[in-house]
Amino acid sequence: MAKDLFKKFFEDYSKNVDNANSQYFWRMSDEIILAIITKYLKDHLPEDCVILDAGGGTGRWIQTLSKKYDSKFILYDMSMDMLNMAKKKEDLKKMDEKLEIIQGDIQNMSAIKSSTIDYLISIYNPVSFIKSPLSFFKEIRRTLKLGGIALVMGQSLPNAIASKINNYLASGKELKRLDEKNKVKWSDSLAPLNVFSKESLEELANKSRLKVIKTYGIPVFLQPGPEDFDPENKLRSKVSSKLENAEEFFKVVYNLEMKYNSLDTMVNRGMNLMIVVEK
Repeated sequence: MAKDLFKKFFEDYSKNVDNANSQYFWRMSDEIILAIITKYLKDHLPEDCVILDAGGGTGRWIQTLSKKYDSKFILYDMSMDMLNMAKKKEDLKKMDEKLEIIQGDIQNMSAIKSSTIDYLISIYNPVSFIKSPLSFFKEIRRTLKLGGIALVMGQSLPNAIASKINNYLASGKELKRLDEKNKVKWSDSLAPLNVFSKESLEELANKSRLKVIKTYGIPVFLQPGPEDFDPENKLRSKVSSKLENAEEFFKVVYNLEMKYNSLDTMVNRGMNLMIVVEK
């Protein structure tokens, strides 16, 4: 059943995911993520540098990064619907031999040779969708070169608890199960997803013998409205409208997020979490 839900969800999701940042909550989130990624990638990467996007879907992050880095990229994802969207993109077609597209499970990336990846990114929570997050972290260590860097995002447990209490008025039984199992069910169209705290993400890294560099909350202050989850990206929340129409507001919120999102006392406020690790 979970596989059927996975396929159906990403079949629908693939159609509009690339338009998500037309809603300015997601545009802000994207800018924060990009700032963190580019902080850890060197300004000038050699052409033989390999960047793996694990769970990279339609390749939209490769589209963005390939404009800055003349490196080799690997797009790795389980959903054929998402990868088919990537294959239709002119930007990605033009990359030719600079881009390899692979369908596969990030828990067992057997198509990737050991110690061949310079940088790995996994954005907007692929680790939340899989059965064994630890298996994925072990694959990160296996595929990275010595000194290689990975940036991995997962959905936040504290945020999930807060949202279930305040937005969903969830039952006591559901809240206890969420706290005990570290899994959240947002809708009938999705199987339960893994959620993490700063501490549990860092524990996964430690168990996989990866060095933790830093963990971030993304975002720590900004909260989406229900409209920001419109699958057709047509609706606008109040905060997205304000971010879109008030340039100074957008700039100040962005600066506040970047000032506080890596503080240990603030990270677990994040809607999503990003851990940066090194082999």
